[in-house]
Amino acid sequence: MITESDMSPRLQMEIGNDNHHLKSVSRKLIDALKERGVDEGTIFDIHVGFEEALRNAMIHGNKSRQDKKVKVEMDVTSDEVTIMIEDEGEGFDVNKVPDPTVGDNLLREGGRGVYLIMHLMDYVHYDKGGRRVTMRKYLKKEDRRRQACR
Repeated sequence: MITESDMSPRLQMEIGNDNHHLKSVSRKLIDALKERGVDEGTIFDIHVGFEEALRNAMIHGNKSRQDKKVKVEMDVTSDEVTIMIEDEGEGFDVNKVPDPTVGDNLLREGGRGVYLIMHLMDYVHYDKGGRRVTMRKYLKKEDRRRQACR
């Protein structure tokens, strides 16, 4: 189930914890970015970061439970894209997520989502005990400054 409060550049929705919703919400984000003339490389970064964060919320936060929901807010302006994703899980400490680029972590199948989000987006902040992530990507090259926060 997807409920939306607004189809303007600011989207607010609550979605069921189901992968089928992930694709339809991604499509809304991509369409909004294309309407604003955002370049394909930037759309790719935002799309990957968004899907990683949403999958993390569904799988790790909500433990793939169908009775859980994920809140999604997206605000697309001519200057930036801000995305907030919040799950109903117990949260996590982002500082305890192993670095997937060192040691034995290089060979692990998973564990790269947080790393990708931090490197694809210009600003990342986790709060509510790790249950909510806010991500921002600046659309004007002169405004891009990596502000990854943990």
